[in-house]
Amino acid sequence: GSLSAAGSDRLSVSVSAGSFSKLIVSLTSPQTSGTAFSGTNSLTAQDAYGNVVTGFDASTNNVTVSSSLTGSITGLSGTNKLTNAGDFSNGVANLTSLGLIYTGTSGVGTFTFTPATGSAVTSGNVTIGAGSATKFIITGSGTQTAGGSQTITITAKDANGNTVTSYTGDHALTFSGAVDSSNPIVHPTVIDKNSTAQDIHTGATLTFTNGVATTTLALYTAEVANIALSDGSISATGSDRLTVTVSPSTFNKLVVSLTSPQSNRVAFTGTNTLTAQDAYGNTVSFNASTNNVTVSTTLTGSISGLSGTNKLTNAGDFVAGVANLTSLGLTFTGTTGAGTFTFTPASG
Repeated sequence: GSLSAAGSDRLSVSVSAGSFSKLIVSLTSPQTSGTAFSGTNSLTAQDAYGNVVTGFDASTNNVTVSSSLTGSITGLSGTNKLTNAGDFSNGVANLTSLGLIYTGTSGVGTFTFTPATGSAVTSGNVTIGAGSATKFIITGSGTQTAGGSQTITITAKDANGNTVTSYTGDHALTFSGAVDSSNPIVHPTVIDKNSTAQDIHTGATLTFTNGVATTTLALYTAEVANIALSDGSISATGSDRLTVTVSPSTFNKLVVSLTSPQSNRVAFTGTNTLTAQDAYGNTVSFNASTNNVTVSTTLTGSISGLSGTNKLTNAGDFVAGVANLTSLGLTFTGTTGAGTFTFTPASG
């Protein structure tokens, strides 16, 4: 309080950092999956008292990087490790320039840096966003009835399966993987943003919200349809498509094919078939014992030879929806000339 040590009377002491003890990390949030970290991201080597250890050498004390998120770390000198002497400059590693990349599930997680010797450090929470959209995923029902419809969901995803919420607004999409019905010709459709049914092959404009859009899909042909789509840049292909087994609808009509000419009083020869179909031309199972089919002609004469003389009345007359009129014995007896034959079901 009375005397002092000042000026050259003071004691000047150069205090050097102690030996390496721990790491301190600072990461910028948010970051993007599959993309090198941006912003200020650093890892600092310190002694036990928080002094920077300027001589830290990652080649002799490798630092392994891991994350609480499901994914992988890449981009560093040892892929997921700092292994080079030059990774730290004066005790600080610039993780941005070194190329730290996290690729995997998006969300909020932490990153841990563990030296071979010394204390590990875990970052604060870092929000990982999805990368750029690279594909579509189509989800919906795997079964459908011809002429029916279902709601399908289309999601824009990045390469790691994260929903790309930035994929928003109106996008023109073209679909494929389903065919037109045959009798009559009806195009498979989806409902566009204006609630209008559009031929899937022509395409439709859908509105995406946070990477997701829904629409109504109508199919008309009995088949295994593999519904794919594209916006011109990204697509839904392979297992990302929606596979739909389309079954026929209910019986609606008959389709006949007869060979000409035939002979009076002789069972028809050649290929002569009667096929049960739904409203869209798909062949359906048919039981003539519960839905008799009566045969008539514009010619003067009689029909015979069938299970019910002039009718198909047996359950076995149709096999997988088709009646072979030749083997069943269809016979016309009467006036010769050109005429037509009509097949009338009790219902249909």
